[in-house]
Amino acid sequence: MTEYKAVCHVNDRDTVTATIDDAGVLVVSRHRGRYVSDVCLTLEKTREFARGLLALADEIDGGEATADDCAAHDVTAGDRVVIVREWQTGTGRDDGKSGTLVQMDPEDDNFPYQVQLDSDSRRTVWVHEVQRERAEEPADAPAPSVAPERMALLEEARKLVGSSDVGHLLAVARFLAGE
Repeated sequence: MTEYKAVCHVNDRDTVTATIDDAGVLVVSRHRGRYVSDVCLTLEKTREFARGLLALADEIDGGEATADDCAAHDVTAGDRVVIVREWQTGTGRDDGKSGTLVQMDPEDDNFPYQVQLDSDSRRTVWVHEVQRERAEEPADAPAPSVAPERMALLEEARKLVGSSDVGHLLAVARFLAGE
């Protein structure tokens, strides 16, 4: 069972743990090792809470590494990418597949890139290495009415959402496209 545990920096017997629950995530708090309370969060509320915790930490110290720190491959969330290596060693079934870079975790040495694949019902995977999808040669480029329109929808979604959360942006862009 996957479990994440935060230990108080003042008293190491004061903890908060998060585990998988049937309906989402179960968060249990303990004071001096004794049970205090628990909260069952939906996946949406869990993500909202996690973003809030990160925002508080960033407010205190200015933030950790950003997506820009993953610029070794000069990619940012929302870019079209090709998976170079799914695994750090060896090959994976998703090597060579294209998709949209959803988010990055510069702290993760093994799987720093999350990609939403074009195929497989828009399945998302965490992978080791990606590269920006190369622009196609003019003769092979998609019809001008297709690609620029989709980019315009993504830009419109950015304006409407006012957020850099790529998942929200893509969902709004798909809604605007009538998908």
